[in-house]
Amino acid sequence: MKIANRFIVFLIVFCVCASVYAEAVPDFNSTKLTGDWGGERTKLAENGITVDMDAVQSYQGVLDGGKNQSWKYGGSMDYRFKFDFQKMGLWQGASLDVQVEHQFGEFANEDVGTILGTNIDGLFPLPNYQHINVSQVKYTQFLSESFAVYMGKINTLDCDDNIFAGGRGKTNFMNQNFIVNSVGLRTVPYSTLGAGAVVFFPDALAKDHAILSFMVLGADGQPNTSGFNEDFDNGQTFVVGYHQPTRFFDKPGSHTFSGTYGTKDYTLLSQDPRLFLDAMLGYPVTFAKEDDSWSLMYNMHQYLFTEEEDETQGFGVFARLGTADEKTNPIANFYSAGLGGKGILDGRDNDTYGVGYFYAQLSDEFGRLIERDFSDTQGTEIFYNFEISKWMHVTADFQIIEPSANNVDNAYIAGLRMKIDF
Repeated sequence: MKIANRFIVFLIVFCVCASVYAEAVPDFNSTKLTGDWGGERTKLAENGITVDMDAVQSYQGVLDGGKNQSWKYGGSMDYRFKFDFQKMGLWQGASLDVQVEHQFGEFANEDVGTILGTNIDGLFPLPNYQHINVSQVKYTQFLSESFAVYMGKINTLDCDDNIFAGGRGKTNFMNQNFIVNSVGLRTVPYSTLGAGAVVFFPDALAKDHAILSFMVLGADGQPNTSGFNEDFDNGQTFVVGYHQPTRFFDKPGSHTFSGTYGTKDYTLLSQDPRLFLDAMLGYPVTFAKEDDSWSLMYNMHQYLFTEEEDETQGFGVFARLGTADEKTNPIANFYSAGLGGKGILDGRDNDTYGVGYFYAQLSDEFGRLIERDFSDTQGTEIFYNFEISKWMHVTADFQIIEPSANNVDNAYIAGLRMKIDF
């Protein structure tokens, strides 16, 4: 708890200093706790520099079942900087995105007895990694209104976003299975060197544009390394995706299709910090190496009801589907689905809520030794995210998980999460 106490002290000192600098107390109508910094924040944005900082804190525990019934307090700090070089008077259509992040405290992920995390905030940049980390430095250059290229150290987590089931685990669901498609974890690193191209239809300025994208990534990338000496040493990962907005029932929705192909040597239990299966085994197991791996994924959301004056107020359905190479991927098939929404209740226009179900099927290539102790995992989650102010949101969360480990009872998990935007 020493780290947690230091963090709380840091937050208090930071907020007091920011308020003094701005010569004002926190404004509950502002979208940021520290406000406009006496007008300096707006001036910076007008000159091409935007700064976004947030802190996420969670208190989560296994009430019954699981491997360990205890409560854990932990969280993360996320700092994002964007430099618009065109507004800065440098290069037209160019920008640089930088992300710095770190964890603090502890998380309940390993108390559940399942291979996929119940609190995704504890997995990034790496599980149990509390050093400050630069997970993205991405340069983007628009060559026209409909075509852009980018390169650098790329954070891939935001590539699988969903209005009802996304947000990096900060605003909607907490469980990993409702933030990303788990079959993609084998081939797609979280943070790695890479490059890509994006085509917008009809162009990037259109309200609902379609997107065709292509990326090549270093297959061995890790968020806590620069990557220049190792990310591409053992192969590459190729990612292609197509995102199509829709207006079914005259309501907004979207459908995203993507595929990955990795060229490095993989084994079924290759170490991946976002999977806990190899850590849970407790005995050595070896598998033959394969020289490639692939996955196919689908991600959708569809509003069923929206307010006439604001299409972001309403509710709808979401789903993710995925299948992968069973010889190299511990998750052979995956799907999640549920209901999510925003607003609806009078006076609570910015509250969000959701309920979802997921199922992750383990590879049939594991064999009888592992299948004796482990099986498929599934679970449900329900949350309600209260807007306390525009810069503070508090989420009540409850999950029921059928663990991967056969000797572990179903886990009932409760949690509270607070997000503060600075």
